[in-house]
Amino acid sequence: MKRTGVHHLGLATLDIDRTVEFYTTKLGWEVAWADIIETAGEGKIKHVFLNTGDGSLVAFMCPEKVPGVPTEWATDINSAQGLPGAFYHFAFHCDDVNELEAKRAELTGKGVEVTPVVDHEWCRSIYFRDPNGLLLEYCATVRAFTEDDKVMRHHHQPGPMVTDPEDAKKVHKMLMGPQSTAKVNRTPV
Repeated sequence: MKRTGVHHLGLATLDIDRTVEFYTTKLGWEVAWADIIETAGEGKIKHVFLNTGDGSLVAFMCPEKVPGVPTEWATDINSAQGLPGAFYHFAFHCDDVNELEAKRAELTGKGVEVTPVVDHEWCRSIYFRDPNGLLLEYCATVRAFTEDDKVMRHHHQPGPMVTDPEDAKKVHKMLMGPQSTAKVNRTPV
């Protein structure tokens, strides 16, 4: 079958070195391509493509002194739009719940703050943030979609997405809590 999925997702950062360090050391992705784009006149843009592990790529651009480009902005996307933290997010594939739980243990072991596994009925997910404040997710589909799933309506979910009340607070804070007004998250992840 011809591959038709996403080739790459393009994002921006104010700290390319910290971003690359996070994705390579915490997520285990590899740099596939890195270059410096020279602009007409002043400034440059550092540009890196990261291989997520299956050939799909996530790219980051980091402008430096480029005329007409702001020197700071909300790199998490949501806070710039006045939205809760879950609206713009990026989910990456896990084959099954066992792989998802292993990914959670791996990230936690590397010091990343990760939610418990969240039950969405048709899939399970974990959530965490990168140094730019972007909400990231690993997700495993746990059943086939049905015709009923395609109907736009409230779908019954099996109770709370997590059963422990403290875990529920952590999930709510990660997904819907107030976002930092800082332009870039410079706290350790």
